Amino acid sequence: MKITSRQIKFISTIVLLTAFLTWFFYAHEMLPKPMRAATALVETPVAIASGLSYYLKLGIPVYETPWAIILSNLLFSFLLIFLVDKLFNMRRKRV
Repeated sequence: MKITSRQIKFISTIVLLTAFLTWFFYAHEMLPKPMRAATALVETPVAIASGLSYYLKLGIPVYETPWAIILSNLLFSFLLIFLVDKLFNMRRKRV
């Protein structure tokens, strides 16, 4: 199976977005409170994962578990890039 440049871009974008979100999760705690309030939405994937863990009684302390933070950011990155890719493909087909 040959990997195309489109697939490499897709995977690279997911990895870079995941790395940024994970880095920002830890950097976010060091920001002053007004900046943290303004940038809190960037950490939504981790908050959703923590809420799901709590309500489904999984017992995973998401905020204290690095692999859970990375996994939630990875899943969010994949879904976001996948949906954006599909949206752009639909727009290209119409034109």
